[in-house]
Amino acid sequence: MRYTLPPMHTLRAFEASARLRNFTLAGEELHLTASAVSHQIRALEAFYGTALFRRQRHEVVLTASGERLLEATQPFLAQLSALGEALRVRDAQRLSLTAPPSLVSRWLMPRLGAFLAAHPQVDFKLHATTALLDLDAEQADLAIRYGDGRWPGLHAQKLFGESVFPVAAPVYARKHKLVGETFEGATLLRDDFQSWDRWLGAAAPAPAPAGPVYSDSALLLQAAEAGHGVALGRSVLVADAIASGALVRLGERAIDAPGAYYLVSARDATDAPAVAAFRQWLEALA
Repeated sequence: MRYTLPPMHTLRAFEASARLRNFTLAGEELHLTASAVSHQIRALEAFYGTALFRRQRHEVVLTASGERLLEATQPFLAQLSALGEALRVRDAQRLSLTAPPSLVSRWLMPRLGAFLAAHPQVDFKLHATTALLDLDAEQADLAIRYGDGRWPGLHAQKLFGESVFPVAAPVYARKHKLVGETFEGATLLRDDFQSWDRWLGAAAPAPAPAGPVYSDSALLLQAAEAGHGVALGRSVLVADAIASGALVRLGERAIDAPGAYYLVSARDATDAPAVAAFRQWLEALA
């Protein structure tokens, strides 16, 4: 359907002038001069081809045509204004986050309930993916990424680093008499994120890591918890499992992981209330 409508700014000037019965007061409300309001009213009268006001010395009075237009204009503007407020509130409470699946399942999910309980109005959406979603294209408001903190065109704030050390299920450790960092006879579980080479080193002979390879660190740790072997655990991802007793740390030595976790956003983005609340919560938690 094709609509024949005047410019919106002329309707706003008309409604304010009709309500206040004065171009000067209408201009003050709209942050315009009285001359600008008068010009917009003349443009609206030209659009409809009829006079909308009778100009008197100290005020303006609606004509019959002006009365009819006001009856349609006031509810129209009120509905648009109310809808705008509703849409702004909804957008303000929307929050979309992207994060690696391993971090989501092993660290974020056990803690996320506290945030959602404290902010029940937030419309939350989580993308658990290793893909780097385009934050400038608003595919997500925030991202938790692992790396060196350098993503061109994006703002990155470091949350936490991590260290790496061997872990195993308590039953598996006892069965294979794993003491310290001696893993003879054990199956060394692997993932695509890191190998055992850096840990073992040339000076620490050990069986070739012949265990299965997992594409995700969370799967690797699930295999270790199930007693399938020894895994190199990343401190952030194994903290809860060690605290609960599902995994035990083997030895005291740890090496720094090559990267860290960062909270990433579009460089020029302005945080909506829900995004700001999540950022503050995550910073405090980290």
